[in-house]
Amino acid sequence: MHVHLPKQLHGWREFLKEYAIIVLGVLTALALEQVVESAHERRLAREANTAINQELQTDLDRVAYRARQQSCILKRLDEIQALLATWHSDKAFPAGLHVGFPGAVGLVDQRWQANLANDRFSEESQDEQADQASIYTLVHVIDNVESKEIESWSQLRALEIGSQGLSTGSKPMIAQALANARNDAEALGGLTGALLAGLRTAGAGRPAMLPSKNYDVAFPGTACEPMRKPT
Repeated sequence: MHVHLPKQLHGWREFLKEYAIIVLGVLTALALEQVVESAHERRLAREANTAINQELQTDLDRVAYRARQQSCILKRLDEIQALLATWHSDKAFPAGLHVGFPGAVGLVDQRWQANLANDRFSEESQDEQADQASIYTLVHVIDNVESKEIESWSQLRALEIGSQGLSTGSKPMIAQALANARNDAEALGGLTGALLAGLRTAGAGRPAMLPSKNYDVAFPGTACEPMRKPT
């Protein structure tokens, strides 16, 4: 077996040469590691941004679906108000009315929350942070109002069993649900319009967005169907 001993350095010049090679190698390795890490972070940032944009498109479509039925909702609330005005006995209106539902689906923010949890949000530019924060704040407000609206309409649907199945004592409860539903509808009219307009304009790191389809209003079961079946 042959053992090769390190060569003895001769003089400071040779020592400094060897030292410089070692230092240069270490610095090169660190620089390459930094480049790889930076590329990895940029890729993760692009993926997070793409995921958030996809989530916003989902919310946009759901808001557009609800907004498309706004006129039907207001008309149905007017019909219910007229119905309550004539409710003076058990024979006021028959069972089988179609109250429907307002079309709220529920908005999502899981990808946005994940972005906050892994501190990816803090690495974005100030403009991107401001844009996302303002949009998702509006998304959360709309989602809360839609939840209240659904609750009010679930109470209004009690009318579908007819006046014979309800006592006139339940009329104040339904009248209050009607008032709440009208307030929610008016609030959502402005809020959804603001979100649709906001996403229609491109933001920092976000393209301009439009609903992915033109929603028809006559969805089965919605308030766009007639309240009374044709005779």
